[in-house]
Amino acid sequence: MKKRLFSLLVTLVVSLTATTVYAGRQAIFEVVVTEDGTTQKSYEILTVDDNRFRIDFVGEDKKVTDQTPYIMTIDDGDTWVMGDKPKDKFYCSEMATKEFFKNIGGQLTQAVEFFNVKVAEPTVQETLREPGPEMLGMKTTHVRLETDAKAHVRVILKFEYTVKMVEDIWYTTDVGLHSVRKKWMTALTQSGNKLIDDLFVKFAAKLPGPILKFESTTDITNVRKKKTSTQKVRTEMISLDDKEKAELDKIFVMPKCVMMDDDEIQEKGKTLLSRQKLML
Repeated sequence: MKKRLFSLLVTLVVSLTATTVYAGRQAIFEVVVTEDGTTQKSYEILTVDDNRFRIDFVGEDKKVTDQTPYIMTIDDGDTWVMGDKPKDKFYCSEMATKEFFKNIGGQLTQAVEFFNVKVAEPTVQETLREPGPEMLGMKTTHVRLETDAKAHVRVILKFEYTVKMVEDIWYTTDVGLHSVRKKWMTALTQSGNKLIDDLFVKFAAKLPGPILKFESTTDITNVRKKKTSTQKVRTEMISLDDKEKAELDKIFVMPKCVMMDDDEIQEKGKTLLSRQKLML
């Protein structure tokens, strides 16, 4: 549990894996995650127009069905619908963006206090900035960010962890950030948990434009056991296409859903963390 808690903290730092696109377009992202010798590949389909935004989490066939997990907003990011199939039945829930992140921040704060977690303020350093290659017709800038953090947990024994993250990011300024993503990013810095808020403020300050490609390596070391676990993530936009209004209207059909309770918010937060989607 203690290691999982710290892993969630780490994932919050490295969860920037998607980008925004022009109004009325659809992008496909390839996501490859390698951990403990196992590699998993998946795809995500991002569809946007002026004030609507949707991500479908699809398999290798890239097909969207009525059972495909997704997140969607049609009111410029004020509220969201999240559809999922955790067991045998597909269902959807609604959330308000600000309240969602405040709840996650509160849950994390309670867990940190309960397990007596002490976290030294992480450092985020930019160690490289250079012109990158053109991607899908857009100029890019390549940035490398290195983040170091330390934490310890004391229940009966003291567990100490160190974290080293190296992130290579290719972003573009040919495209502006979508208003939905700006609203989501603002909410990320107002969770009420100082560690989360400060990390995202520092991280976002390094990136003036949307990301087209992202590669990260995260090493988490248990100092007492001298054991390190490594996770590698690569996310890249592999296609970008225009969409007609009639087709977009079919994609952005808002279902009737129930509002999330606190337990659902906590579970959905963990799901987005595990998929590294909290930064959209």
